[in-house]
Amino acid sequence: AGDGNLHPLILYDANKPGEIEKAEAFGADILRCCVELGGVLTGEHGVGIEKRDLMPEMFTEIDLNQQQRLKCAFDAEGLLNPGKVFPTLHRCAELGRVHVHAGKLAFPDIPRF
Repeated sequence: AGDGNLHPLILYDANKPGEIEKAEAFGADILRCCVELGGVLTGEHGVGIEKRDLMPEMFTEIDLNQQQRLKCAFDAEGLLNPGKVFPTLHRCAELGRVHVHAGKLAFPDIPRF
């Protein structure tokens, strides 16, 4: 933690039922504590899958939706890190980006905002 980054090593016995879940819960508690004390979920590494579900601890739903809109602007096909970073996955059209081709909406069943 000397440079401001924590790299906790949580040991567990994978042969014991429930140990992995306890270790993951403990890791999540550490991250929540970091945010409560003014830190962030991640430093030099990306959010990925491990920290994805903790994003609402640091960002509001409005913040997360705006971040996903920005991702959609640069990655409309969802090819870059699919399923990572955002705890609730949206299609770009759900966040207001709609492409109309030949007068038809690609996803007519999605509510528009």
